Amino acid sequence: MVTMIVGFCLSVYAEDRAVLIHNTIEEIDSCMGKLKLELVRVWGGDEEEDVKKFFRLPVSVAVSPEERIYICDQQSHNIRVFSNSGESLQVIGELGRGPGDLFSPFSIALSPKGDIIVYESGGSRIQCFSPEGKSKQIIKRKSPDIGWIAVTSKNEFAFYEHDKTLCSGKLISILDSKGEIIREIGIYHDKAKSYQESEKITFSLDGDDNIYAANKSTPLIRKYSPGGKLLLAITFELPFEIAPVEISLNSRGDEIKIVDSGEEPDKARVKKIGRGVSIQGVKRRGKPRVGVVGIGTDSKKRIYCVTRKRYPTEKEMSATAISGTQTRINRKRVDYNIVKNIDINRLLVFNHAGKVIAEAQLTTFCDGIQLSGNRIFIIDGLLNQRILEYRMSYEQ
Repeated sequence: MVTMIVGFCLSVYAEDRAVLIHNTIEEIDSCMGKLKLELVRVWGGDEEEDVKKFFRLPVSVAVSPEERIYICDQQSHNIRVFSNSGESLQVIGELGRGPGDLFSPFSIALSPKGDIIVYESGGSRIQCFSPEGKSKQIIKRKSPDIGWIAVTSKNEFAFYEHDKTLCSGKLISILDSKGEIIREIGIYHDKAKSYQESEKITFSLDGDDNIYAANKSTPLIRKYSPGGKLLLAITFELPFEIAPVEISLNSRGDEIKIVDSGEEPDKARVKKIGRGVSIQGVKRRGKPRVGVVGIGTDSKKRIYCVTRKRYPTEKEMSATAISGTQTRINRKRVDYNIVKNIDINRLLVFNHAGKVIAEAQLTTFCDGIQLSGNRIFIIDGLLNQRILEYRMSYEQ
């Protein structure tokens, strides 16, 4: 009887553990071309002549069930609303700090009721608008910062704010409708004291409110339940030399451990270490770790992420040189002949269990992505002031 009880407990414990799935470069390369991207429309761009469709810094996209497209333009301090065919319908907000005004809007999401939720990095607040564009509520934040926001099916706010993550050690905060923290999800690994050097996070929700948190400097995606339980961790190999980093599950199997050894690795690119992997490379000056640029999921719980395929060359780095502040960017040094069609990024697709199933080459820079049905919006705002909308199809 004791043996049976112990065996049952061990079985439950094993099932309760998160799973770490690693994807090799050979597995990724074997999926090349299985996802097709057909360009539907380019939103904005430096050649756009219609002032209503020209963006100074598009940073976030949301699509309503009625197929309205909401584009958050951080430098114009407003939200542009378009029909699915590209017709300009409405402009929400203008530069200011009062109700209905916007100051550096950075992230946008739509609630189940159709409300428009905006995080203003410059205004240090979350502002809620009605579907008609009227300001309904303002939730103050402590300081200006980078932040991403999403809305759950229960009308809760899932929120990432990097400064708070550094202080609390948690990845994502779940807020109620008044802005109070209900629960905090995930553990932040980076011990860097510098805000600039610390690793940033991006995240997405699926239709069941599961949270997919992706590291921007480490090839890692974590899936959490709505309550915050770690369900799955996905790692993947990169096709170029990187700084060595070890990614593993902790002894309880409920959280991820990330260690940058800072040492020269062995010749093997990937080594198994207990409940994880060690992703190896040569640590070279000027060659930082690389992770996920943007992440999203579809109705089949497939996970999409954009990551680097290669490092940019010195010529490409010079062509992408920009300067300025959050509210004014100087693009005079950008060489648009080079940065408009560039092959440094690729789109990876993983199934619900974390194994890679498709890969597609991108020909643009990427600051983030948004999925809607069989379409994907690739945000290329920082350099090219545009968003590319593609129709996706899979190889039969």
